[in-house]
Amino acid sequence: MWRWNDRMLKTKMFISFSIVALVIVGITCGIFYYKNTSDIKSQTFSLSKIIAKQFSEMLDLYMQNIEELTLSISIDPAIQSNLFDFYKASNPIEKETIGYRLNPILFNFSYPKSYVQSISIYTLDGHLYHYTKYVKPEPVVTLSSEQLHNYAEVLGSKPFILVPAPEEQKRGDNPETVVSFIRKITKIPTQTIMGFVDIKINLNAFKMVLTNTEEKENDSTMHVLIVNDEGEVVFENGSRLMGNSQARFDTTIFSKPLPEGELRWNDKIYLYTFEKSSYTGWSTIILIPKDVIILKQKRIQDIVIIIGLISMLLIATVSYILSHQITLPLSNMARKMSRVEIGDLSQRMDYVGANEIGKLSRMYNHMLDSISRLIREVYELKLAEKNAQLSALHAQINPHFLYNTLNIMKSISRLRGIEEVAEISESLAGLFQYSMKNLHRPVALAEEIEHINNYIKIQQHRFGSRLELQCDISGAVLQASILKLTIQPLIENAVNHGLRKVKTGGSIRIQAVCHESVLTIKVTDNGAGMNEAQRIQIDNTLDSSSSLHQFQDIHHGIGLLNIHQRVQLFYGKPYGLQVSSKSGVGTTVTLIIPFSRVQPVKGEIAQ
Repeated sequence: MWRWNDRMLKTKMFISFSIVALVIVGITCGIFYYKNTSDIKSQTFSLSKIIAKQFSEMLDLYMQNIEELTLSISIDPAIQSNLFDFYKASNPIEKETIGYRLNPILFNFSYPKSYVQSISIYTLDGHLYHYTKYVKPEPVVTLSSEQLHNYAEVLGSKPFILVPAPEEQKRGDNPETVVSFIRKITKIPTQTIMGFVDIKINLNAFKMVLTNTEEKENDSTMHVLIVNDEGEVVFENGSRLMGNSQARFDTTIFSKPLPEGELRWNDKIYLYTFEKSSYTGWSTIILIPKDVIILKQKRIQDIVIIIGLISMLLIATVSYILSHQITLPLSNMARKMSRVEIGDLSQRMDYVGANEIGKLSRMYNHMLDSISRLIREVYELKLAEKNAQLSALHAQINPHFLYNTLNIMKSISRLRGIEEVAEISESLAGLFQYSMKNLHRPVALAEEIEHINNYIKIQQHRFGSRLELQCDISGAVLQASILKLTIQPLIENAVNHGLRKVKTGGSIRIQAVCHESVLTIKVTDNGAGMNEAQRIQIDNTLDSSSSLHQFQDIHHGIGLLNIHQRVQLFYGKPYGLQVSSKSGVGTTVTLIIPFSRVQPVKGEIAQ
């Protein structure tokens, strides 16, 4: 995986886009190919069904015309009279003479029908009267007595019989497909059988119907078959299978639930549909060679592959250009940042635009401006710090001079018996001595309490008996580590603001307890207190650590926020100050810090 992460962003974008595009294009092309090939098959079956139905209906119409013709022949009075004369005649010459009388009658029936090839009338004893339209007729195959007997039995329950001719008729180079339409002739009005009429129909006339259909198919690939229930092929367009007993068709397809599917015919795979006629009992079968469908699928496949390749090429080109446009400014920024790394802060991005790269470029330029400004400020701050240290060295004599002066005042006051001035001078000197030590270093809580006692001694000379300090702190807690000057400002706030207007009985109480490594120090006064609005304002300011000016209108001054910020900077956010107060009752300020014992600093000399 590290090799992939080490590749350039442009390369990863190009490879990722190409793989995603390949998957999408592949799936899309696959769906398109499957859908189109499926549609081709569906359209082929739909068209074949329509053709099969139309052809079957056309065949039924032809056969209905033939049935009407045979009915007209069977009830014609002239034919009835001649057949009656035939059965009365005993002389063969008389029987032949009847044939001459029937010839013009049969001519009149067949002449208007172009698809009628010949009309034959059989007597019950097998005598034949035959009329044909051909000038040079072919030898006529007569029906045997057994065949006539079988026909009589079948025609007892059916109006007609359709029988494929045993052989095709040939006229020149054109084979003619012929089928026999046989009907019985009954005597009127007794309905006794007098004979049979056999009309031979030339099915080549059906090919004219298929002409328009074949024009719609490529290379005339559609085959139309007419098959009877025994599987004999009665008709096939463009073939010579009619009447061939070996040309049997597989009739199992007629029992399948759907009239469509695939089959093998003459060693070739076809898609088929069929329509069975309830009138003739024949089935019209439409065959489409499967290789034609496969050829169409191959064309679609080639088109899909070409479209897929073109799409992949376009997507690859676009992804490369897009990734190049994205990574070019990033590469430029990387080069500039390498220059910044060695200290050249003058490198700026010139990219303009409202997109992400433009925003990143502006942020990069602003970052360099901020770094330059901060470096300049830090440099100036260092200079100011050095100057301040020099000034502090010069000014250090002043606190020491004041501290020494206070000690002189204490000595003179004691020598002259002015004890109050000596005590005030001693307490004030202790305050200065405590304040001049390292402010950033934690001290023991006992030291902070001693500093508070010095402050209270001075204030008691001011307030007298109005002010009292109580400390409730155990000996172990007195060794706790605490930041210097974190409790004394709380006492000062209580004196200056809480107890300022108290005439007598003013009290300040300091409590310190340790629980679960947390030191809690409470400073409580019984002064004026604060109303709820003032207390909420202090809490909000402490929580948001806002600027100091927000405390200017609050009577507790800026000391609380100063202490709160110092504690959080030193110990962390969970620690700091909490204020509770009630107007007219007093105020309690709670300081919460982690408990630890103060560690003495080696080599430090007390001042």
